Amino acid sequence: MTIKDIAKECGCAIGTVSRVLNNHPDVSEKTREKVLAVVNKHNFVLNVNAKQLKAQERKNIVVIVKGTHSPLLTSLLEEIQHKLEPLTYTVEVVVLDENDNETANAVRIYFEQKPIGFVFLGGSPDQYPDDMEKIKVPCVLISNNAENTTYQNLSSIATDNVDSSFFATQYLLKNGHTNIGVIGGNIETSFVSKSRYDGFLNAIHEAGINFDFNKSYVCSKYSLQGGFEAVEKLIKKNPDITAIFAMSDVMAIGATRKLSDMGIKVPDQISIMGFDGLELSSYIRPRLTTILQLKEELVEQGISILLDNIERNGNAVHKLVRFDFIEGESVKKIN
Repeated sequence: MTIKDIAKECGCAIGTVSRVLNNHPDVSEKTREKVLAVVNKHNFVLNVNAKQLKAQERKNIVVIVKGTHSPLLTSLLEEIQHKLEPLTYTVEVVVLDENDNETANAVRIYFEQKPIGFVFLGGSPDQYPDDMEKIKVPCVLISNNAENTTYQNLSSIATDNVDSSFFATQYLLKNGHTNIGVIGGNIETSFVSKSRYDGFLNAIHEAGINFDFNKSYVCSKYSLQGGFEAVEKLIKKNPDITAIFAMSDVMAIGATRKLSDMGIKVPDQISIMGFDGLELSSYIRPRLTTILQLKEELVEQGISILLDNIERNGNAVHKLVRFDFIEGESVKKIN
């Protein structure tokens, strides 16, 4: 099977097939899907360098990072590279936007390069079952939970997002805050955002408080700019909030900056709770109160699970790790 054969079967020009195989953007999604259907059917691998591909088949691990502005994922990536560096594996890193389909990209890489395993940082590859079924090597999802999936090759290791968000919200409630706004991701497409929202709601409902999603929730990217833009929308929709739960530290930091520009003092007028425990959070003013994700433990266990499944053909493993709490200066106790 050659590129010429692929082109003939799918009714496309050879140049078009080549652009699809090399992931060029100037191909329509319909054409891309038609070409990849034939590629997947024949398990076609682009023979750019047979010797290189043979080496990749033996030891290449692909890390797919979903999110271009996440310091947390960058920190996790650094930990992964440090962990794998002394071993006999090579690591390839692919960075995607928050809205990209990470599983479709993994499928393309799987057929082109034949890696021995995948690490997914962020995202929810299990949300794309048709694509996930095509990947036949061990995968691990770090920073998100996939325990409800049935894929025997997809493991996961994550902070308990529900429990940690419940704890963070309870802290705000105990400090007298009952009108709390939320800056978070899209709960329809992001499992992490949905889990953190569920934890928040559990605490709110346990306290007997009603939460108006349309009035008090603003969707944002997990970025400084996202938080910066979202907080102004939140204040306009609900000017009476006394606290904000931001689903990431970068959102919280961006929001703090914008509130300062608006003449609103943190925490004197509005308190802010973050999530992630980034090192940067302890250097801003006020120091951020936040949930600390244990990056070293997440990577240590995640890579251990992946390598065990690669070397011993083990089954999927799903774990939740503990979290810590950093009491900074961004939450004020009110009556």
